[in-house]
Amino acid sequence: MAEITTSPQMGTSPGPNPPNDTALEVHPGWVRSGRDNTPGPKAYYINLEAKPGHGDKVEQFLRDILAGVEQEPGTGPWFGLRFSDTTFGIFEAFPDTAARNAHDVGPGGRNFLRAAELEEMLAYPAHLFRLDVPFGKFSVMLGKRINP
Repeated sequence: MAEITTSPQMGTSPGPNPPNDTALEVHPGWVRSGRDNTPGPKAYYINLEAKPGHGDKVEQFLRDILAGVEQEPGTGPWFGLRFSDTTFGIFEAFPDTAARNAHDVGPGGRNFLRAAELEEMLAYPAHLFRLDVPFGKFSVMLGKRINP
């Protein structure tokens, strides 16, 4: 793993501060931080900052990810988020580390291998924050009761 450097093409994205006790994995078009070795439910928060005028491309990229995620039984809930014309996010949850790792190589996660497209549309590499989910309200989704 290489360490991230700050430059116009390879800077750190705005967003939450990653934990200081984990390595920052650097890949073409994205970086990932956080722990991957604890038990329990997992999630990703992914921060994406579009270059001016490229918001529609990022929104389509999120749709492409969703199409892949629909094929992944261990991924969900999944939310594509838009904060502004240029700021986007993804929140996705998994029952455990194995499901999150399966997503990484599955039809949804493989979209992050589109490095040239990411570089073209993003102001910074996408930042994938690994998260633990210690608790949550799982019986309601967008105001509707979920049946187990």
